[in-house]
Amino acid sequence: MKIVDLLGYQVLDSRGRPTVAARITLADGSSHVAKVPSGASTGQHEAAELRDGKITGTNSYYSGLSVTNAVSNINNKIKPVIIGLDINLNQVDSKLIELDSSERFTNIGANSTLAVSLASSLAHAHSQQKSLVRFFQPNGKLMIPMPMINILSGGAHANRGMDIQDVLIIPIGAKSFSEAIAWAAGIREAAAKLGQAKGMLTHLVADEGGLGIAFNSVNAACEFVIEAIGSVGLKVGQEVSLALDIAATQFFSENNYVLASANKSYSGKEFVQFIVNLVNDFPIVSIEDPFAEDDWQSWIDFNQIAPKPIQILGDDLLTTNLSRLERAILDKAANAILIKPNQNGLVTNTEHVVRKAKEARFRTVVSARSGETEDSWLADLAVGWGAGQIKVGSTHGSERTSKWNRLLELELIEDCEFVNPFA
Repeated sequence: MKIVDLLGYQVLDSRGRPTVAARITLADGSSHVAKVPSGASTGQHEAAELRDGKITGTNSYYSGLSVTNAVSNINNKIKPVIIGLDINLNQVDSKLIELDSSERFTNIGANSTLAVSLASSLAHAHSQQKSLVRFFQPNGKLMIPMPMINILSGGAHANRGMDIQDVLIIPIGAKSFSEAIAWAAGIREAAAKLGQAKGMLTHLVADEGGLGIAFNSVNAACEFVIEAIGSVGLKVGQEVSLALDIAATQFFSENNYVLASANKSYSGKEFVQFIVNLVNDFPIVSIEDPFAEDDWQSWIDFNQIAPKPIQILGDDLLTTNLSRLERAILDKAANAILIKPNQNGLVTNTEHVVRKAKEARFRTVVSARSGETEDSWLADLAVGWGAGQIKVGSTHGSERTSKWNRLLELELIEDCEFVNPFA
């Protein structure tokens, strides 16, 4: 089935900022739309997001964040190359690489390439009369991933009311996805009530739906979430465990880790011990970006002395980049990778990273971004790729619940099982 039209256009993400959408129309008259997300806490090794800078007219109101150049690249550079092709994701992605062979898509923008790549995957699935999830896994039992859910947020997602980015929960004792998300919703609401009872400001909600409550130490934030878990009758460490997104690159300065809220500064070796102490003191099963994106030695050191089996999750370190993943595997710097398609720029190349990680026995966590859209394709990718885990944000905000709701649907309509990588 041939591609007869491609349209790129500007839409708004969950922060009210412009992002790129692409619509592919096939010869049967069907249209397939995909919108790309955008991060706030971004690593310097991510694929390049193209934004305009300040321009005149309507887009001047977007503080230079408009994406008309990226949209123009879709309509004027990509469209002529793919119109008339039989819809095929691999072929479309190959054409995009031919148009921009730079490592990070700096010429036409990874937000342009990903929008077209995603729309192509939806269109290709349609041409085979398949859902997106069954396009990537045509046969067999599907794996519904374990969710990682934000309860507290700080860092770049919440005006730095807390030094680290997120304190999250993982419902390791849940027997189904529907039970897991119900537990998470209950804990999120209990945390809000607990904060109110303690006289905290609980009306501030971060980009990903977590509570933007200020804490002057990581320990205090962890203790608060543990109390919230217990308040709904769930057992900490047995039914629900903690996960931390440290996002350490955000406070790494002149080779030191500077925790402003705690008024403390640590060398690399000191911060490794700080993280070791956290893992010792709390029921933490996953820790994301505990060290800066290029502080490889601290990652390696921690992996060697981690006091218990723990998921050491690379986001800014690895940026869904095959070469950086290969280095982490070789150096034993981590044992898990966060998968964000917009860090990579293509659906096919992102899937290659997932496969490489699995081959190396790395856990894979498919993740949304802080600036999200109402699209639910991320849930299909996580299940279709058999990722095992998914990180979307909290249980608030339609850009978050659209992904959770798709997983709830898949659990009901497909032959599937709920995955617990922490069992």
